[in-house]
Amino acid sequence: MRSILAMGIIAILLSACNPLESSELSLEDALPDNAALILRVNDPTTMRLDLRNCDFVLPPSEGEKEPSLMHLLQQLKGLPIKDPGYLVALPNTADSLSYIYISEIPPAKQVSDSLSSGEVIDQDGDDVEELKEISTPWFSSEIGSLRFSGKDSLLITEKKWLKSDTHPDREIVPLLKSAGQGKTASLFIQASQLDSLYMGSEDQSGSGWADLAHSLALDLHASQDLLQWTGVGTMTDSIPTLLSLFANTQPVENTLAGLSPEGADGLLTISFTDEGVFKSNQQKQYTQIKVADSLFQTTEEAGVVFQGNNKAVLINTYGALSLSEFLQDSRRSVYEYQGKEIGILESSPILENAFPAFISDFKVTHYTVFDNAFIFSENKRFIELIIRNINSGKTFDTSAIYQSASSELAEASSLLLIADGGKLENEISKNIPKALLADDSSDLPEHVFAFQLVADRSFCHLNTFVKRKSSSRKKQGVAPLFTVELDAPLATNPQFVTDHRNDKKEIVVQDTEDNLYLISTSGKILWKKALKGRVQGRIEQIDLYKNGRLQLAFTTSNQFLVLDRNGKEVAPFDMTFSGPILNPLAVFDYEGNRNYRFVVTQGSDIKMYNGKGKIVEGFKYTKAETAVLDRPRHFRIGSRDYLVFKLEDGSLKILNRVGDTRVAVKEQIDFSENDVYLNNNRFIVTDKTGTLFAVDTKGKITKTRFNLAEDHGMDATIKTLSLMNDNELTIKGNKASLDLGVYTKPRIFYIYDKIYVSVTDIQTQRAYLFDSSALPFPDFPVYAASPIDLSDLDNNHSIEIVAKFEENSLIVYSLN
Repeated sequence: MRSILAMGIIAILLSACNPLESSELSLEDALPDNAALILRVNDPTTMRLDLRNCDFVLPPSEGEKEPSLMHLLQQLKGLPIKDPGYLVALPNTADSLSYIYISEIPPAKQVSDSLSSGEVIDQDGDDVEELKEISTPWFSSEIGSLRFSGKDSLLITEKKWLKSDTHPDREIVPLLKSAGQGKTASLFIQASQLDSLYMGSEDQSGSGWADLAHSLALDLHASQDLLQWTGVGTMTDSIPTLLSLFANTQPVENTLAGLSPEGADGLLTISFTDEGVFKSNQQKQYTQIKVADSLFQTTEEAGVVFQGNNKAVLINTYGALSLSEFLQDSRRSVYEYQGKEIGILESSPILENAFPAFISDFKVTHYTVFDNAFIFSENKRFIELIIRNINSGKTFDTSAIYQSASSELAEASSLLLIADGGKLENEISKNIPKALLADDSSDLPEHVFAFQLVADRSFCHLNTFVKRKSSSRKKQGVAPLFTVELDAPLATNPQFVTDHRNDKKEIVVQDTEDNLYLISTSGKILWKKALKGRVQGRIEQIDLYKNGRLQLAFTTSNQFLVLDRNGKEVAPFDMTFSGPILNPLAVFDYEGNRNYRFVVTQGSDIKMYNGKGKIVEGFKYTKAETAVLDRPRHFRIGSRDYLVFKLEDGSLKILNRVGDTRVAVKEQIDFSENDVYLNNNRFIVTDKTGTLFAVDTKGKITKTRFNLAEDHGMDATIKTLSLMNDNELTIKGNKASLDLGVYTKPRIFYIYDKIYVSVTDIQTQRAYLFDSSALPFPDFPVYAASPIDLSDLDNNHSIEIVAKFEENSLIVYSLN
């Protein structure tokens, strides 16, 4: 459509519409000067069938006089013509619309061959043929090589629009000649001319066509579940329109659906790369309103979310310190709700003044902040509902409304409105001509309405549609979602962590320059923090202050650190150690009440810290007999706690909370590289010969010789044991033979009551996934250069996978 517009603009500059110089009319010469709507139809037969099958083409409301697009489609739906041409709507003496279809007569066809069998009626000397294919007859007559068809026989006979000596210049004519190739139908609108037809209408509320754009060229697509117009609109410097508000700006990716409640009726968003330019555009159109000052200068996206009688304003910024300080200084009081501070303000029109083009009748009284996004509400209940939805992951981007519309939309929009059916007709008509909508949306099947503008220099791309609402399921199988490139090669395996604000997942990973990254569910790097050493083992998440806000806890080669979600160190957990490299951090939560014990082991030294960073004085086992191997483990059997340490001399120490021996293990074990696990209430570990040692709570040892290779892998849960030996994987006694390779240890995941077991072949960089019966999942293996981590990224019961991809990038897959 961009090429169509470009061709049209060039044609406008190079051509001029001259008075008719020949009695042989072209299609464009024959168009009425007062045409309200012009629809170029390239394939009438296909278009007619599409419209007849489309659930959204409804009969116009009785007595409707406005030039609605639904009128036009109804005429095309019943059009008894097969030849390409123009369907035109024009006003008549009855203060309503008449429709004519103008087409060329194929040279090889005679008049009688090109029409349905009908009856010829003589009116004032003109031959007019009545076409009786449908219940309401159409009439047809000819001049030269053109045929004129319509329901008004007098209009077809007189053809008054052809009898003037000259035709005025019409800038839309070059567009008509150059557009529509490859499309079944294309619509052309001169906005001011169209609006003049119903200036006397009783209902003049809402927006007109001229308020939207100077002119429009739209292609039509219709199917049973969708009725859609896509194309471009032009703007001029002299006439303010909705499109001109976005002149000289570019859109950013829309994100506010992720901050709107799942049950919202609709969401209106605007975005721009330069708030200053957008503010200047607003000031030109809203001279009576003083647009707000620099408080919103870092805004890149603003929106209004509607739900019932409630609405909230969402502002997304790239760092709004001045706005944040202003709100803190202005608030009367503050309280906490589900881990978020809610500020209470005096009722204020600050947002109406900042965005008068889109926000009206909104007096903010409550606000809260999510990172750099601000949420404003007119009442306490609605802002608390929004916080609950965000924290539980029940946001608008997961709703059937949004999911149904998203496949038809561009990711970045200058303006985007998504609404549930006809629930927001009043809000929609403030910015969008009513003629774009159905005359009576209550007769439509359950549907979604969407309107999208994407600014592009001196014009905008338009996309508007109604579509059947569906809870469409994702395609079965595995598919890549996104990749993220780091500034240096990956040094650790990427892993999922929880975003406590919405219970969704994020990704943490470290590169070889010891930078730690936090990455969002969409693949955006949220922050990058330089560390002084390599992260040891997996990063743990803790709720140090018992308020729902999670921190990252881990050791590096020489530090014990706790970071908040913004990557800032949490004192006093920024401890540095000299000497040997630290083992991975062990976090114990004996009663599940977040009274944490942090165990840092270094050589034979053992330090246990409490939640305040103080040494736990009552813990006696502060010096092991020899160096501690790997992280200590905590298990609970019944009401008893067991702290398990593997030592370099082969000792397996099983202690109680205070560090006294709880289970005496008399035998020395030449430990393999695998961890110690609790399986069927026994502590299990393997040695380098592949023998599995199972120790019960009385200290009794049972040995099972599996004849495993020294580099075998093991993982276990209370009821599941998995072993990887050479190229053979065993899960609960079920075996799977893989291609020869070098495999990582198996890892067991338990998600939504289902067991998943993964291994990765490091040589071929392929990751495998099996169920508890050792049966592979479809579409595996997938490309991965590390062990994978598995979780539900966005709480939609679809499993995601993260792994190293290339040397300095990671990849996320979706498993459905």
